[in-house]
Amino acid sequence: MDILDRFITQAKENVASGYYSITDVVVATEEKISLKDTLNSKNFSLISEIKHASPAGEYSFDNINVEKTATVFRNYGADAISVVVEPKIFRGDLKHIPIAKKAGLPIVFKDFVLDERQINAASAYGADCILLVMKVIDRLNLNVDKLITLAHKNNLEVLLECYDNEEMLRATKTNADILGINNRDLQTLKVDLKRTTNIMNNLKELNKPVISESGIKTREDAEFVKASGVKGILVGTALWTANDQAAKIKELTLK
Repeated sequence: MDILDRFITQAKENVASGYYSITDVVVATEEKISLKDTLNSKNFSLISEIKHASPAGEYSFDNINVEKTATVFRNYGADAISVVVEPKIFRGDLKHIPIAKKAGLPIVFKDFVLDERQINAASAYGADCILLVMKVIDRLNLNVDKLITLAHKNNLEVLLECYDNEEMLRATKTNADILGINNRDLQTLKVDLKRTTNIMNNLKELNKPVISESGIKTREDAEFVKASGVKGILVGTALWTANDQAAKIKELTLK
C-alpha cells in the first residue's frame, strides 16, 4: 500500500462514517463566485489554502481561526481560497467552508473525492469549486465525466488535478473548468516543480486555465512556474510555515 492508497482508504472511511451528511445543514444560499472567471480575468492568481496539517509532517495545528485567516488571505492579495475538509489526515472541517466564504473570494472544496455525497456536501456548504484528482479517479476506476457532470449539476466548477502528460491529455478533453498540475508525487510525496513546466511544454492546445499546485515556496518558485504559462498557483504549506504569513502572501502574488 502506497501513500495514495492510505489517502483513499481514509476517504472511504470518512464517507462511510456519515461525515458528509447534509441532513442537518442549512444549504448555502450565497451567490457562487467563479474561480475560472477569476483566473481568466487576471494575469496571475494566488489560491491560498487553509490546511491544518501537512501529510509530509511539515506542520500541524490544533486550531486555526478560519475567518481571520481568510480575511488576511484576501487583504494581502490572494484571489481565491482552498479549504481542505478531510478530517483525519489533514484535520479539516466542512464547517470551515461557509466561514471562509465570508471573505468574498471563490472557495475550493479540497478533498479526495470519490463519492457523490462529497459533491453534494461541497455544494450545500457553499463551495464554488471542487477538486477532483485524476489519479484517485483512475485508481478506483471511477468515471471522470460522470463526476464532473454531477458537480456541474450542483452548481460547482471543477478543478481537475493531473500528475503527468497522459493524465493532462485526457483532462483537456473533459468538461472540467480548470486544470491543475500537482508537483507532488502522491505516491511518495516528493516535489518537483519541473513537472509543471514539462507538462505545459507538452500541451499542444489549451482551452482551460491551468494552475500549478504544491511545492511553491518562494517568489522565484512562483515566477518559475508562471513562465510555463500557468494562470496561477495553489499554495498551502509555504503559508503555514512562514514566520510572517501576510508577507509570504504578498511575496507569492507577483503583483
